[in-house]
Amino acid sequence: MATNKKIHFIGIKGVGMSALAILAKEKGYEVTGSDVDETFVTDEILNKSQIKVTDFDENNLSQKTDLVVVSAAYDKDNIEVKEAHKKHFSILTYSDALSLLIDHSKTIAVSGIHGKTTTTALISFILREAGFDPSFIIGAGEVKSLKTNAHFGAGDYFVVEADEYRKSQDNPQPKFLDLNPQIEIITSIEMDHPDLFFSIEDVYQAFYKFACRLKRDGFIVICTDYPKARKIVRSIADRNFETYGFELNSNWKIVNFIDDEKETTFSLISSKQGSQQYGPFKLKIPGRANVLNSTAAIITALKLGISQEQIKKSLAEFSCVKRRFEKIATSDGIVLLDDYAHHPRSINLTLETIRKKYPNSKIYCIFQPHTYSRTKILLNDFAKAFSYADKVYIVDIYASAREKEVIINSQELTNAISKYHRDVKYIPNWDEIVEEIAKNLKKPAVIISLGAGDIYKIQDKLQNKLKEIPK
Repeated sequence: MATNKKIHFIGIKGVGMSALAILAKEKGYEVTGSDVDETFVTDEILNKSQIKVTDFDENNLSQKTDLVVVSAAYDKDNIEVKEAHKKHFSILTYSDALSLLIDHSKTIAVSGIHGKTTTTALISFILREAGFDPSFIIGAGEVKSLKTNAHFGAGDYFVVEADEYRKSQDNPQPKFLDLNPQIEIITSIEMDHPDLFFSIEDVYQAFYKFACRLKRDGFIVICTDYPKARKIVRSIADRNFETYGFELNSNWKIVNFIDDEKETTFSLISSKQGSQQYGPFKLKIPGRANVLNSTAAIITALKLGISQEQIKKSLAEFSCVKRRFEKIATSDGIVLLDDYAHHPRSINLTLETIRKKYPNSKIYCIFQPHTYSRTKILLNDFAKAFSYADKVYIVDIYASAREKEVIINSQELTNAISKYHRDVKYIPNWDEIVEEIAKNLKKPAVIISLGAGDIYKIQDKLQNKLKEIPK
């Protein structure tokens, strides 16, 4: 499609859709978009890119529109989707449009139940700092070190976050099966998205098919700390694997891991290189999860010929992805953090990292569950995920637009957590949570909001309230 054409994005505020729109504009397309009239984490980046966002309206689709891209969050009931079909416009899903815009680049596709956003950002940053000028698409509101979530570069490589979720409301095929990668990263495989995958075996099959899409002259970087990842390595004989993790039999084993209030450092031992040691690598972004994310990025960069010294320098400079262990404010012994963690393992690792970084602080955790189906199916895992927090507040479940039935509520989740945690409350009113925290706050303290919905908005309320507390 010629780059003087117009693309309209329905549901443009989604992290993936916003990134795709920014990339399309950088490639020379005329870009318009629409979404609901509420605050999103992508509002600032879309505004900075001078992409105007309007409310849903059938008049947004003019005869000049050459292509309509529809978010997986919307279906034929959306007024603009109806109008696009009525006018017989060319309509693509996000993943189809992504494949179109990737064009002939060498694709580095980063997948996984956890860690794919940060790993995508790390690889993009390391390649950029090494002079590769990669294109990239990152599923976040913004990446501080990159100052955007998307870029159309002049280099050969396109780094893309590869999503395992469904293409659209009508098509359950995982989005990442529309990609044809030169390089794949698989950061993790475990049960998630129970509205799409009915078992861990279903999740495995999706990632197995994804691995099989790799071009035979490429390679797969895969974390074998997960049993289903080890099964993929055993099951596919004609692909090149680089395995990594804390697990003993990995090609790249993480050693000398230090994660405390002073620093996060680690080294790697490569069995393929005669037990050669790489590192130590120092990170600004803390935690076991980020060591794993960084390891995947290091292996990829080394395989592309980037020097170890350049990689060390880039890792030491890399700042956080928006909503990934993001420090909102620090004042008088109080630290405000926000994180996207919404899966039990991610929650547990995030809280563990806080405990190590702030060992003398009380940890106040405000959690917003994300989707009824995930909360119900993983209830037992959620119940045990908050052990590192001193005080846990649960708010109402952030329901997905695709879920039609309330099959569990936050009081049930709170009851489950209370079997393993002595101080957990369900409080649906955010102002009431802020008041209670302020009233009972013991310094030093870390207050973290967790979840994939809009719980990050409570941080403004917290900051305003904490200003009233005498120092």
